[in-house]
Amino acid sequence: MSASRVVVGVDGSPLSMAAVSAAAQIASERGLPLHVLHAFAVDLPMLGFGELAKDSDVVSTHADRLVTQGVARAHAIDPSLTVTTAVRDGYASQALVDAARTAALVVVGAMGHGLFSRASVGAVAMQVVTHARCPVLVVGHEGGPTASEDAAVVVGVDGSKPSLRALSAAFDEAVRRNAPLRVVHAWEPSSASDPTLSGDSTWSDYAADLEGTLTTALSAQQAAHPHIEVTYEVVTGEPVQTLLDHAADAGLLVVGSRGSGGFPGLHVGSTALRLMGRSPCPVLFTR
Repeated sequence: MSASRVVVGVDGSPLSMAAVSAAAQIASERGLPLHVLHAFAVDLPMLGFGELAKDSDVVSTHADRLVTQGVARAHAIDPSLTVTTAVRDGYASQALVDAARTAALVVVGAMGHGLFSRASVGAVAMQVVTHARCPVLVVGHEGGPTASEDAAVVVGVDGSKPSLRALSAAFDEAVRRNAPLRVVHAWEPSSASDPTLSGDSTWSDYAADLEGTLTTALSAQQAAHPHIEVTYEVVTGEPVQTLLDHAADAGLLVVGSRGSGGFPGLHVGSTALRLMGRSPCPVLFTR
C-alpha cells in the first residue's frame, strides 16, 4: 500500500483547524503532501463535516470555503507545503477511511461541527480510528499542544504484539521530536496476590520480565538512536486513568487501536472514546 500523504478532515470547527495545524506540521517534517478533506451528509449533517443547509449551492460554497481555510492554515505552518483538497458527498467518517488507503496518517479533531456535535462527541473520530488502515492522530484541544516541544512521548503497552507495534511507533515519534520516551504499563489487580502472577512471582519479577520484553523489542531502534532516553514504568492502577495521568505533561500519547491494543483492556469503543475526549495531548492510535 502506498502511504504517500497526510490526510486531515476539516469542518470549520476550531478543533478541525487545530487538526490541520498538527497535520501540516507532520507533513512538513516528513516531506509528504497534505490532503485537506471535507465531506457532508445532507440527510444527517451531524455525522458529517459542516453546517445544516438545504440548498446545494450553499452547501457547495460553504464546503469550498472550508477547504480554502484549511489550505491557508496549512500554509501558515509551511508556505512550501504541497496541499491538495477534496469535497465529497456522504459521511465524513467514510470519506476519511477511504482516503486512509493511500495515507501515512489521518488526522481528525476529537469532535466537530453538527447539530449534535457535543452530544455525539467522537462519533467521526471513533469510526475513523476503528476502520482506517493507517495510524490516526486525534487532536482534542483547540489551542494545539501546550507541552514543550521536547515533551515526552508516552506509550501504553501490555507486551502483546499490537502493543509492541505501538511501542515501535512511539519510539519513531520520539526520534522525530528528539524527545524522551515514557513506556507505561498498568494493571488493576483483583487481589493482593494477583492471579495474573504465576507461582511465587512478585510484582518486581513481573515488572522486570515485562521491561526485558520491551527492551528487546526496542533494541534495534535504540542502537540506531542511543540519544533517545527511554524509561519504563509498571504500576498498579486503572489503565486508562493511568495513561491520562502520564499524558498530563506529554507531547503525544500513543496507543494501539485493536485488541489489547497497547494497553490492557483498551479496545476501540468507550475506552478509546475516553482517551480521545480527555487526553491533555494529541492521541496517536497505531495499527
